Amino acid sequence: MNIFKEFLYRRYKISFSKSGEDILLSKILQNFKSGTYVDIGCWHPIKASNTYFFYLRGYRGICIDPNPQLKLEFSKSRKTDTLITCGVGGTASELDYYVIKHDESMNTFNPLFIEENGLQDSVKEILKIPVRPLAGILRETCSPGQELLFFDVDVEGYDFEVLQSNNWEDFRPYAVMVESNLCLKEDMNSDINGFLEEKGYSIYAKTVINKDLGNLIFLRNDFYK
Repeated sequence: MNIFKEFLYRRYKISFSKSGEDILLSKILQNFKSGTYVDIGCWHPIKASNTYFFYLRGYRGICIDPNPQLKLEFSKSRKTDTLITCGVGGTASELDYYVIKHDESMNTFNPLFIEENGLQDSVKEILKIPVRPLAGILRETCSPGQELLFFDVDVEGYDFEVLQSNNWEDFRPYAVMVESNLCLKEDMNSDINGFLEEKGYSIYAKTVINKDLGNLIFLRNDFYK
């Protein structure tokens, strides 16, 4: 990226998210001038990114994605972020990772996602990718007392498993954002909402990407205290 374009991105509040999620989060977290985000299923370092806006403003991140081809892109555009190439799940294992032709944002570990979206003929290759619990990743990458601003979770059907794999006593971000394709009424009764309520979070907002598809934003219950 050229210096002039990066200057413009920093100078003006340009959104890189699909529906302005980065701008909304920046308003919610406006009192925090530094901190760390954790981008799980980050995909591209700039396109449709919910965290690049924060990177440009001096925040730093832990970006996690199974796609090994992202290393070169991140080395160019997100040099001070930490990129970890693996999947995230409840136990350490190895899973089949489906790489989709022409749209790697649809890559997934979930064969049902492939079937439900009619992507069987679009699978370019299937890779064996390591999967690790989020808690273990954060123990290795976070310093003691490091302030976590938010989690951004978008893993095409495995979001609940990702959240379950965290240690919520040790790693408690102020906000958690999770993609959902449910209607809001179903979101309120979902496993994800029930789980995060148990961990001390409440739904604050939902953005709209397409019909019911959007991002749920949860805030820690003590956020405004």
